Amino acid sequence: MKESKKKYIVYVGNISAFRETLETHIQSKRLPWQIVVLVPRDQEKKTQQTEYYREIFVDFNNAEEIQSAIESLGTQIIAVVNRGERYIPLFQKILPYLPQHILVPTQQALTNATEKTAMRKAFSRYDKSITPKFEIITDSNDIDIDKIAKRLEFPVIVKPSGLAQAVLVQAAHYPNELKEILKKMETAMKRSYHEMKGRGMPSILVEEIIEGDQYSIEAFVDDIGNVSFCPFIKYTTSAQKGFDDFFSYEQTTPATISKESAQKAKEVAIKGIHALGLRNSAAHIELIRREGEWKIVEIGARLGGFRSMMYKKSFNINLDIQDIKIHLGRKPTLPRTKKGYTSVIKFFAKEEGIITKIIGIKKAQVLPSFVETVQKLKKGDRARFAKNGGIYVFRVTLFNENKAQFIEDKRKLEKMVHIETKKNGIKK
Repeated sequence: MKESKKKYIVYVGNISAFRETLETHIQSKRLPWQIVVLVPRDQEKKTQQTEYYREIFVDFNNAEEIQSAIESLGTQIIAVVNRGERYIPLFQKILPYLPQHILVPTQQALTNATEKTAMRKAFSRYDKSITPKFEIITDSNDIDIDKIAKRLEFPVIVKPSGLAQAVLVQAAHYPNELKEILKKMETAMKRSYHEMKGRGMPSILVEEIIEGDQYSIEAFVDDIGNVSFCPFIKYTTSAQKGFDDFFSYEQTTPATISKESAQKAKEVAIKGIHALGLRNSAAHIELIRREGEWKIVEIGARLGGFRSMMYKKSFNINLDIQDIKIHLGRKPTLPRTKKGYTSVIKFFAKEEGIITKIIGIKKAQVLPSFVETVQKLKKGDRARFAKNGGIYVFRVTLFNENKAQFIEDKRKLEKMVHIETKKNGIKK
């Protein structure tokens, strides 16, 4: 591939999770593409670069350096793609320097789709029916619990704006519990914002809990607002599995949902996308259904976690390539033919404390439906609940073409997993 004929697909941050997929696609299709990743200079390390992949290290606090990096690629940039919520602030910084022909979201749309408080405001202005009632707290010294209790019906959910993966998200069932949560959250938010590189100014969203069935769906939005949807993914929440915590325990596709109900969900999702002003982007949409009515939990200007793998296995959809297509002005290809059943299950400790034993990781690997295990914590690490800023101990992905075998393996997996912790020297 001659230098003059290269066309650049630009990303910000780290794409190691799907780099191989992109390189294989480029090579198999004999495309004149090279993937270029703009990597923050503080993350600089040696990475093998190929004919199809290279990195440019950039100080994103230096406008001249950003401009120089973009200009070095010139008019041969054909697409600039955002992947991952943590890199959206850096993605926003490069937008002013891109060639005019590049199809990207606006900075305001990215802010609306990233900061939970900005998102709720945008939804409410567009159509109050698509969002739960909410209050926004920006000053922890000026909290009127009585005012919140008059406006919102308990229980409520408390969410820090600008943090992902349900970190610090928790429920308050009565006013005094909300008061205690808000009192503790300020310190915890400072730590989590630093550890997870939170987006925007720290603030807190308090909103009514809508109890119902939770789903997500990935979508692609073109430059005039047309939306193409993937199949639905069903959630099982931590509360449904008996945890005193707030996180997504399991995500499964295909999801059983009627055509009529799916159409209603898509109509609500489109309203949310238009409320945010989101264009030229992937959209990760989370929704909840109660008594046939749908509300939006959130919409992110990105693909959801594990979705590339889940859709590839269950529907043979290559999300990574469709994400590029939407930035090239092309209609994505989203087949609906079911190939099998996929689940991603996260395992947290039932009690917080130092992990003393983890049982089930090796046993899971012999299940017929086993795909992979990703371990985040090990023996000796401290396990914390998601609501206190913690992450799961490990996760397991299952896939099977046979539904009966798939269900059997999920049941066996849940029985074989056991995580022990100790607190103050006492095992839990």
